[in-house]
Amino acid sequence: MNDQYRLHRLGRGDEWALGTLAKGNARFSTSGDGDWVPPLSSEDAAEFADPRTVAMVAIESASNHLAGFVYGTVMYRRHTKLRHLCVYEIGVDTDHREHGVGMLLLERIGAEARGMGIDQGFAFASASDRPMRAIYDNAGGQTSGSEVLYGFRF
Repeated sequence: MNDQYRLHRLGRGDEWALGTLAKGNARFSTSGDGDWVPPLSSEDAAEFADPRTVAMVAIESASNHLAGFVYGTVMYRRHTKLRHLCVYEIGVDTDHREHGVGMLLLERIGAEARGMGIDQGFAFASASDRPMRAIYDNAGGQTSGSEVLYGFRF
């Protein structure tokens, strides 16, 4: 555990954290898509209590300022009991970058995964998102030159 930041897994009753993240979206983005977004309703936010969703926040101990977040989901395989954790997003507030918050969050979501019996995972990062790629590289993540990411709108 880090003395400067305390980590909290989001669940029922933590709509405050999701609201703070929505209102301060620009402070957590590195990709330029950080416009203000309206907070989730309490009903929608309650979905973060799903045991397959792992959402964590880092809170600066001295100020109670929301310093960062990580969001992932458990992915089941069709042909085996093997499960993976998809780390979907990490965001660090602009005032807390270069303080190890992203790495702290990635380590903690990894510990949560291990606690669920999951020992493998994957993450996405834009090729141009150097800060995010640095976090994944420093954590020992391996890139795959054979994988191509496709995006869809449904």
